Amino acid sequence: MRRKDREITDRKEIIGIVNDANVMRIAFFDEEYPYVLPFNFGYEEKDGRLYFYIHTATEGKKNALIERNNKVAFELDNCRDYVQGSITSLYESVVGNGTMTEMTDTAEKLFALSLILKQYGEIAYKADGSCAARTRVYRLTVNEISGKANRGK
Repeated sequence: MRRKDREITDRKEIIGIVNDANVMRIAFFDEEYPYVLPFNFGYEEKDGRLYFYIHTATEGKKNALIERNNKVAFELDNCRDYVQGSITSLYESVVGNGTMTEMTDTAEKLFALSLILKQYGEIAYKADGSCAARTRVYRLTVNEISGKANRGK
C-alpha cells in the first residue's frame, strides 16, 4: 500500500469498518471485464476466519459466473465526510478476495439470512424454509483482507 499512514492492519478495526458498512461490492470473473455488483450482506468470524454471506435470486448472471469461477474480490466502504476545498474525503474502506460457496443446507441458509438481517438491525424477522427454498445463499470465505482510512488526522 502506497499510503502506509492510512493502512489498517488491526483485525478489530477492520471488523469495525465491516460492521458499519451498508453495501458490499463483489467483483466476479467475466470474460473480458470484471462484473461488479452491490449486495446486502452479513458476516461472521469463526475459528479465526472471516466469512461473508449474500443472497441472490435462484437464476441470473452472477450465479453462472460463480459456477464458472468462484474466486472473487470484494470492497466495503464508509464515506464519512467530504473535505471542503479539497479533492478528498474522510473514509474507511476494506478490500480483499476469497472464494464463494453456495450453501444448500436449509438450516445453514437460514442462519446466513439471519446474519444478513442482523447487519441491518433486523432481529425480529425470522426467515423460514420457504424463503430459503426460493433463494440462493452464498458464503464468501475470505482469503485476504486489508483496510485503509483517511480520518483527517
